[in-house]
Amino acid sequence: MKHRSDLRLPLGDGVGLIAKTRGLVRRLPSAYQRISTVGTPAFGQLYTLDGAAMACDREEYVVHESLVHMVALAHPAPVRALVLGGGDGASARELLKHPGIRQVVVAELDPAVVSAVRRFIPALPHGAFEDPRVDLRIGDAARSLRAAYQAGERFDLILFDLTEPDDPACAHLHGPDFLKLCAESLAPHGIIQVQLGSPAFQASKVRMLHGRLASLFSELRLALLHAPLYGGPWLVASIGAGDDPAEACLMARMVERDIRDLRYYNPAVHAASRALPTYIHDLLA
Repeated sequence: MKHRSDLRLPLGDGVGLIAKTRGLVRRLPSAYQRISTVGTPAFGQLYTLDGAAMACDREEYVVHESLVHMVALAHPAPVRALVLGGGDGASARELLKHPGIRQVVVAELDPAVVSAVRRFIPALPHGAFEDPRVDLRIGDAARSLRAAYQAGERFDLILFDLTEPDDPACAHLHGPDFLKLCAESLAPHGIIQVQLGSPAFQASKVRMLHGRLASLFSELRLALLHAPLYGGPWLVASIGAGDDPAEACLMARMVERDIRDLRYYNPAVHAASRALPTYIHDLLA
């Protein structure tokens, strides 16, 4: 642990974000990666993995609300969900807002991430791991999903809450074989949500992953979010979603499920996020 005035967070090749810090930078032991937590005036408490920003308690709702509710509300009645990664518990927290959810499987490689966030940034999981509906499975997510598939488990929602696709710890989780296994692990009407990354700062990675998904799946819908911690524009892809329900239907489902007090997601933003700037169409063409 040490004091530090500036925190440099990479956004892509040759570009990054500098955040002032306050208090101690905590470096936490892990067998898999370098984990740090620190307070900042701009983002509140945040944590990094191998130096890259993962989430903060001030604006994480942008990604996690979008990642979860865009597909959970598009699904008529989700019951079982799988979060790949998600050791900070924020995606599980949002999934539990849907009363029909009976099980959330969190397939996280590193138990140190879970313990670090629960201890130092508890607002992220907000008690999710204490909920009996949450099933935390520690270990490689590919092995966890393969075991679940062989045991006959199927999921209404599969969410990629992972680090970048070229990270050695999870590169295989973006490969064609694993993506096909995800599709085979869906229940009827199931949806997969994948984070593609920053079209501004990770253009080649976004293009590569989008091309792979487009070659494997005919039903692919994109959405553009605005995530300040990740440098702004952030692209996600839904697989197997078909057409989105109308805004009125999404709102009716929010009312029926008593989902309230969201800070980013709403049905109008859902619809607007599907409109992509021309430069992104050109990037993915």
